[in-house]
Amino acid sequence: MSTDTDTVTVTAPPNAASDATRLLCAGTYFDPVYRAAVLRELLTHRYRVVAPSYGYDAVPVLAHALAARRLQRVRLAVLAAGAVLTYLLMAIGFLNGFTAVLVLLWLLWATAYFRRLVTLQLLVSRLRPGTGTPGATSGFDGAYPEHPQLTPDLVSKIKREQASDGTLVRYGGYKPFVGAGEQVRRWANAELLIGAPLPVFDGRHGPGAPAAPGANVPEPKRKEVIPFTVEEMTGYVADRMAARLRDQTRPEERIDGLAVEESTFTTAVTTLRGVTEPTLDQLDGRDREDAYDAGRSYLCIRVGSWEQELVTTAFVGFDLKGNTLHTEFYSYVLGPIKKSFRLVDRLPAALDGGLLLKLAWHTLRGSSGSAVRPLRGKSGSQLSELLPWRKNRIEVPQPADSSEFGLGRYADAMLNRGAVTSVREMATSATFHHFFQETDTIKYTQIVERQLLQIVRDFLYEHNVDLTEHEARQMNILNNYGHNNSFVNGNNNTTNSGTQNQFGGSAGAKGTGSA
Repeated sequence: MSTDTDTVTVTAPPNAASDATRLLCAGTYFDPVYRAAVLRELLTHRYRVVAPSYGYDAVPVLAHALAARRLQRVRLAVLAAGAVLTYLLMAIGFLNGFTAVLVLLWLLWATAYFRRLVTLQLLVSRLRPGTGTPGATSGFDGAYPEHPQLTPDLVSKIKREQASDGTLVRYGGYKPFVGAGEQVRRWANAELLIGAPLPVFDGRHGPGAPAAPGANVPEPKRKEVIPFTVEEMTGYVADRMAARLRDQTRPEERIDGLAVEESTFTTAVTTLRGVTEPTLDQLDGRDREDAYDAGRSYLCIRVGSWEQELVTTAFVGFDLKGNTLHTEFYSYVLGPIKKSFRLVDRLPAALDGGLLLKLAWHTLRGSSGSAVRPLRGKSGSQLSELLPWRKNRIEVPQPADSSEFGLGRYADAMLNRGAVTSVREMATSATFHHFFQETDTIKYTQIVERQLLQIVRDFLYEHNVDLTEHEARQMNILNNYGHNNSFVNGNNNTTNSGTQNQFGGSAGAKGTGSA
């Protein structure tokens, strides 16, 4: 059987050797459902845009998913070939029925044993905790197994589309911030851009003297607001945020996992004129349209903590309409990776004789189930993809047609090619593993939110805007923290300001706190 140990070291992005990447790679061997989901999102549905990768690299995850599937397929191929050979030997009289049954049972055990052995060897040699530096001599270093389906074009596509540093993010579902996890807080704020009042003499007899009863208090003269654009304000906030939280602060107060970048989020829909089931070659060169002019730009302030296993992201949007500044704030969190994936950290560093004997015994006990497990869940649609004329065909789901004559059958099909989920979101745990992971989510959201409000205040002050309304709304936002967010993850309960919500539930998604 192939060992899949030939690796290639790549020019890796910053998070290629992160602990999150390593755990996701290990999860493709531990969880067959997750492995199938990774292959579906990155390989089968490669017509889709890859979701942004926050704190990890999707290429090694796909490579290890392909390696795990190849081990499974090699095992089944060897088992099938052995069964055919055994039947032929029995047909020519070289083996009797009883001996043939023994040979088949041995093949069943041997193929399962060597598959488990190779998987275990890969986990302890390639995916154990390493230095986190590409090219390291021990542990995980961002290298991944080669595979014929992992072509240079596919690797380039994933690397290009998973980047979120100022690029175009194309989403395919309702939520534009695909890949960022679950929403935990949101608010919106609109404030008039009125000039700050000028300190003028108001005709009083002395300092602080009250105005005479019935006297008309004149409207204070105001400064002229210095015009500005959304781009200028976004750039100002980005620079100050990075400086105050990372670049120009003391080392003990620095947030090293901070990233501040601007991205544009838009849809990706392709009109299929005259084609109902296109291939990838037919999709090349077709425009990916922005339906309904849905593109929006947001400042993304991301904090990766716990070795990138906990990622908190704030999306901030500004707009100027009718002498009014509108500010949007959405906070999302990528919770910790499934705890079962951390089993790789507890595996022994070397395979000794005792471990091999245990592996042989456990394989014997589970051989009957392992023989049929790979065949479970194979639907007719999956088997039909093996037919030559169905290869690489993309089935385009059609919307419900409620017209009287079913006229939708004659309309051009629309294929949504935007990202709908990420391989990281599919591996998110239902609960926090540590209490402090939960509190860190709250902490970083509050820090980013407080700094944002202060930086916006400084910008408005420099442009002669009256700050009375901004400061009032700022206090309202800060004092109501917890009434429109959610920080409960599974059974982990957090109560803010007397309000208890659920992490990943509907409370954070529906409650909009307009200050």
